[in-house]
Amino acid sequence: MPFFRGLLLSMKKLFSSADAERREKEKDYYLNNGSCVLEELLALCDGNCRIPIRYYTANEIENAIKHSKTTIMELDEVDMVTGSLDNRPVLVRFNTCKHNNIHRDIAITAQMSHLKNVLRLVGCCLEFEQPVMVYEYVEGISLLDLLFKKGNMNDQTRKSLPWENRLRVARDVASAIVFLHTEFTTPIIHKNIMPSNVIIDQNSGVAKIVDFSHSISLPPGELELQEDWVHGTIGYIAPERHCQLIITQKTDVYSFGILLFLLLTGKEVRDILNSRVDSINSKESIHFEVDAKSNTEEGNTLDRVNYAILEEIIDYKISPTHLINNYIKKSNVLDIVEPTIFEEHGIEIQQQLKDYLDLAKNCTADTEMIDHT
Repeated sequence: MPFFRGLLLSMKKLFSSADAERREKEKDYYLNNGSCVLEELLALCDGNCRIPIRYYTANEIENAIKHSKTTIMELDEVDMVTGSLDNRPVLVRFNTCKHNNIHRDIAITAQMSHLKNVLRLVGCCLEFEQPVMVYEYVEGISLLDLLFKKGNMNDQTRKSLPWENRLRVARDVASAIVFLHTEFTTPIIHKNIMPSNVIIDQNSGVAKIVDFSHSISLPPGELELQEDWVHGTIGYIAPERHCQLIITQKTDVYSFGILLFLLLTGKEVRDILNSRVDSINSKESIHFEVDAKSNTEEGNTLDRVNYAILEEIIDYKISPTHLINNYIKKSNVLDIVEPTIFEEHGIEIQQQLKDYLDLAKNCTADTEMIDHT
């Protein structure tokens, strides 16, 4: 008996020591993350920010998801799981990329959560190495999955996004971009507008933007800023950013134009790139393939490239940005529109579709570069 009492006492001390070490680590994470979030808030709105979110402890987050650890949405380098906090369902987001600025994401999302077309931030936890974000619960699916994920292409799913709903998605995304560009002390550039960062509320049909971790504010009084290198997704990067490392409001307008085009055609950027590369009479064969484990080009970290390296490998004539631009510029609406749209409305919608395509072309128009084809 004394042996077992001694063993139990030793185990108790061991667990107590482990708990103390964990609490110390959580405290360090909290202080570091808290100071980073505060710094972002101060830079964002000169210290006049509202912070209408709640703080959760690590224990609360762990308890919230212990009965529901199934990932319901795989967004761009993010896992979103369901949970329960304060007796209500929530979405709990765990960041899987250390390069994303989650502190900035928390600060910006907190200031935009009153908008219906931004996924509302309920609170956050700073006691993990990477902060955890807690959102209101929505029966949602990413626009990427809705349009392109294998297994989602049956008739029922395709009919869940009729032409009117696609127009609504475009309007909702545009509204969020306009708010970013006009309602802060200086314009904020999202830099990462693409289908995987748009969640569709399947009950209301509202498109909600998520993930502002790549966003950046333009300097006061300036219309542009220079990057050291490009971190982004192939096919969504504006020409001036691709070639000159310049960020402007056009950066988001360009990405929005690509999104408009995908909504119209139902084609993935990956498929457009591969079809364009195959059509070029080149001695080199270049294919923009994704990892076999991924259904989407956006989920593959290999697609995130430093364009300084990329330009050493391929000529601008067959760079992703040029290929996409050329395809959009030369597209005829009757040739590229997704067939289900015509099946739904018939040929009488042709003029509206042409006007829509013209808008996509205007958004992606390349005024800086010379057409090399």
